[in-house]
Amino acid sequence: MSKTLKTLVAAAALAATTVASATPIVGIDNLTFGQVLITLGNIDWNNDPLNINPPPNGATQTMGTFLSQNLRTGSFAAGVPVGSMGEIRDMADPTILPGETGNAFALGTATNVHKFLKFQTQPNWIFDATFLVEGDTIAGVHTPFKLGQLGNNVSATMTINGLACDDLNLNGVCDPTDDITKWTGIFSAQFTNTTIAALTQQLVGADGIPFTADDSGLDNNTWSGTIEATRLPEPATLGLVGLALAGVGFAGRRRQAK
Repeated sequence: MSKTLKTLVAAAALAATTVASATPIVGIDNLTFGQVLITLGNIDWNNDPLNINPPPNGATQTMGTFLSQNLRTGSFAAGVPVGSMGEIRDMADPTILPGETGNAFALGTATNVHKFLKFQTQPNWIFDATFLVEGDTIAGVHTPFKLGQLGNNVSATMTINGLACDDLNLNGVCDPTDDITKWTGIFSAQFTNTTIAALTQQLVGADGIPFTADDSGLDNNTWSGTIEATRLPEPATLGLVGLALAGVGFAGRRRQAK
């Protein structure tokens, strides 16, 4: 094996070792929320029964709170105690509420909602949200939640994807040196002794027309969430390994040619 090829293989091995020794955010955390107010254009994660910061909020960024529960794994089990508090950004659909710039979260399109989740015991963790999955269409309005009838109850579910990192260099953003991972959040609630039709009427009012005075939105005290963070492929490492393997193949062809 030539000296150049040995150098490539050694570099790939070193990169792989570096990746293996890193401590990315991985695992599962289960969250519980207090009162969550939902309208067709806004999700207000506010566990304060007085609802201190209801919309409209204009350019002001507002947050709700959550508590971490049992069944935590990985980084969450190690660094987020049961019962510790966190914050979650309120969400406003910019196509419906263009004035709510502080909480704007585009639906069904790539975005970057910086520090969507914050964990009180891990102030250097960054959880950016990058995609809010589109749900049901109600009265011609696209929503971020899906409603499903389960006997006498209705489930509401939202899915959010994003990127996470431990901001080791304290520059306020996730960059390659922070070992970025991806996360998915499933947020849900159960509305008891009701129907999808009844909840739809709450969202659009008795007149069936959205965004009129008789719309009341959905209000529930038992929202929960599951956050799962997993590793991303390492482009730099894969590139070095590929380069080394290509060198091995090239060396083999040269030997055959001789």
